[in-house]
Amino acid sequence: MGFLIRDCVRCGVSRAQMDARGYSELDSLNCEVFFACPACLRGSIYRGQPEENPVTADGILDGRRHFDQQPTLVRIMPPSLPKAIPARIAGLWREAAICRRSGLFEAAGAIFRKTIDVATKHLFNVDPRLESKQPAVALRSRIKALGEMGIIDEEMVQLADIAALDGNDAAHDEDPYSSEEAEALEDLTFDLLDRLFVRPDRIARVRAKQVAAGQRQE
Repeated sequence: MGFLIRDCVRCGVSRAQMDARGYSELDSLNCEVFFACPACLRGSIYRGQPEENPVTADGILDGRRHFDQQPTLVRIMPPSLPKAIPARIAGLWREAAICRRSGLFEAAGAIFRKTIDVATKHLFNVDPRLESKQPAVALRSRIKALGEMGIIDEEMVQLADIAALDGNDAAHDEDPYSSEEAEALEDLTFDLLDRLFVRPDRIARVRAKQVAAGQRQE
């Protein structure tokens, strides 16, 4: 049958009987046990010190040797990003990517949109051509203005505008934002960050190497 734990942290069933489906030994004493709740059909991982194989044994988890009363949180890790992307912007993208992988598609879409919002504002702080300019409050107006001033090319304007509009749907549309939409917006946002920060950084580093080698003048 499996062990009994105090309650299922997800469905709140008091003293729900949890079926131990598998375990992984951490050392000679401690292990992580994967339990499934028959009430909500979801699983949780608990660290503990079972006296025998938890999958085949019956017993009260509280009455045996130590078991944590709260499950181990499994953190979803998003893909890594190039260091050329500013930390604040990269952090937002990672947060949105974690939301998408967690099934929180509307949250993911809204935060991908915020990533674009912060990224376009960041340009006004670092690009000398924008030193005396103030960014437009509205994101899509700001994107259009960046194109008109020649800061980003027309293809980037279209990319950013499409991504921003899709992010608006995630944040404001009454219809559910789907997994497919969130995944597509993640790709679009990453492509935009690559064009805004990664490619210029790569070109600048190669150019600096050529200047240092005397192959190119400043």
